[in-house]
Order: sequence, then structure tokens, then C-alpha cells
Amino acid sequence: MAQTVFAPWDDPTQRPLIQFKGVTKRFGEFVAIDNLTQDIYEKEFFALLGPSGCGKTTMMRMLAGFENPTEGQILLAGQDMAHVPPNQRAVNMMFQSYALFPHLTVWENIAFGLKRQKMPRHDLDERVDEMLRLTRLSKFAKRKPHQISGGQRQRVALARSLARAPKLLLLDEPLGALDKKLRQDTQFELMDIQEKTGTTFVIVTHDQEEAMTVASRVAVMDEGSIIQVATPANIYEAPNSVYVADFIGDVNIIEGAATRTAEGYDIAWAEGQPPFHAKTPVVLGNGGPAYLAIRPEKISISAEKPDDAGNTVRGRIIDIAYLGNISTYHVEIPGGTMIKAQSANTRRLSRRSFTWEDEVWLSWTDTAGIVLER
Repeated sequence: MAQTVFAPWDDPTQRPLIQFKGVTKRFGEFVAIDNLTQDIYEKEFFALLGPSGCGKTTMMRMLAGFENPTEGQILLAGQDMAHVPPNQRAVNMMFQSYALFPHLTVWENIAFGLKRQKMPRHDLDERVDEMLRLTRLSKFAKRKPHQISGGQRQRVALARSLARAPKLLLLDEPLGALDKKLRQDTQFELMDIQEKTGTTFVIVTHDQEEAMTVASRVAVMDEGSIIQVATPANIYEAPNSVYVADFIGDVNIIEGAATRTAEGYDIAWAEGQPPFHAKTPVVLGNGGPAYLAIRPEKISISAEKPDDAGNTVRGRIIDIAYLGNISTYHVEIPGGTMIKAQSANTRRLSRRSFTWEDEVWLSWTDTAGIVLER
């Protein structure tokens, strides 16, 4: 049976769970969020991604009710949140510090919010046990936070946040304190738990790999605005601007002048050199520079000039970064432009084909590059 793709944002009959409508947030003269409109749907794992100071945490704090918009509206399930205090919203927030009570056991930490809600004892026991099972913490129930690992503390904070069954869970850099390997494992656990509970998650992160791994959609932010919102695959393969292409993953950006062709554009990039070709449905505005964005893994490197590639250029290897499974070659092409090309390390190091100062050919297909105008 074919699996249905989760994409409520493409379905006009779906009503968003969260709506930002023309939201601006100022702190004195500083504009933290600038006239932002964005929908987030139920059961989404939505990532706010951007550099420090881009406004992502301010967006989250407004959702939680810790800040109010200066202008515009934030709706949750159709209700304007303007005068709803944080403790009366169906929203929970999980902080980077986890903020666990050190003197309480894991079980008591998870039960804390439910006790304050005056949940009947039988229901409370059942709910805490369910959360312990969900986060695989049952055997640690009687331990204190200092007796468990960082990854387990992170799961306790998650279990406590989910215990009250919020419509929306906000996660502020939730994996920032974990080491790389544990972070990667925990990302998959987060996705699994989000899927099992069906809770809408909004995560704030500056780690693009994390956003690309966990999110159903990623919003790339800069200076209080959302530059692009799309699925991780579309953000990577079809960025809408040089900023997004450059922010997500490794990329080569070649500046030049674009001339329209039958199938796309020719990009003149250096005097006396043949133009690069790009097949694209994108239509650029007239005049001004154009940019060709090509991911390093889409560029082949060879000793001989390939016959069948859409684009070829000669260059010299200046640097090599060996990353275990792949090597990245920094190749200088005419005019002094540096191009990064990647190849998988299927052979032992001693049998590698290329080394520093080698003259090589770089090549890529006409559809590998993306043409952008800003």
C-alpha cells in the first residue's frame, strides 16, 4: 500500500493550528520580527533555523506567551492568543537547560505539572508510566537527575513537557548540550516520539543538520523575516536565494552575467572562458548579476576532460579536506574562483587518484546548478 505523504500545507481544506498574521515585534528601536505571516499545521515538526539574532527565539517566546506582538495577531486553533497568559495556553516549552528539579526523582519530575493540575491519582500514575515508556525511562523512574546521563535528562524534560498533552510543544535548542553522536541518536528519538504522540513540535535551532533531520518543514530566517519555508529536500535542492543556498550545507556560488537560452541560462563567469549552462524553469529579472549555486557532491573530478558533461572547466587542486567517508577538493579555476568538489572515498588512502597541485577537470550536468538572482 502506498504511503500517503504528510503535506497539510499543500491542502487548501486544512486549517492551520498556528497562524502568524502580520506580526511585528519591537524592543525599543530594534525590530526583532518584521511583519511576519506564517501558518504551521497540526502534527507538523516545524523548524525555525537561522543565525543568532535572526528572531527565531522571539517567535517562540511569543507563541509561549512570554512576549506579546507589537503589531499583528497570533492565533492558536483559531483563537487569538493576545490576552491568554502562558499557563492557560495549550502550549508547553522545553528549554535548553531542561530545568529539572534536582531533589525530585525522574518520576516526580514528570508528575510535577500533573499534580499542579490536580489530576486524580490513578490517572496521574497511568499518565506518568505512559510517558516513562514513551521516552524509554521506566527503569530510571526512581533516580534523581544527577544519577542519569545528559541524554536521559533530555528525555525526562521531554516526558515532563508532553505529560500534560499540549497541542503544541516548543523546543528551544533542545539538543545543544549533547555531544554530536548523542545528538544524532536523540534527533531520531524526538521524531519517533513526535510521530507517536501526534503533538505539533516547533523547534528553534541554529544547527542546519538538526533542522534538516527532524523537520517536516524548515523556515530559514534572517533579520526578523522568514526567507524561505519548505521541506528539507526542497530547501536543499531548490533554495530561493543565495542566502538560503549558502546557509544550508556546502555550496559553490559563482557570480556572472546570465543570458536566456531555450532551456534556461548561460552564465558568463570569466573573460575568455566559455559560459556555464543551466537548465532551469526559473525566470530571472533583467539586468543585475546572476548566481549559479552548485553543491560540491554534484561536481565530478577527473584527470581527463569528460566528453559527455554539460559543463567542464579545468583547474588546479589547492587543498584537500579528508572527512573519512568523503574528500572535498578545493580547486582553483581560471580567474581565481575556488570550487569545491566532493567524491566518496571508496578506496584506501594510498590508492587515491589526486593530490595537491594536480591539474584536474571539473564537470557537472546542466541541471546540477541552480540559477539565483540574489
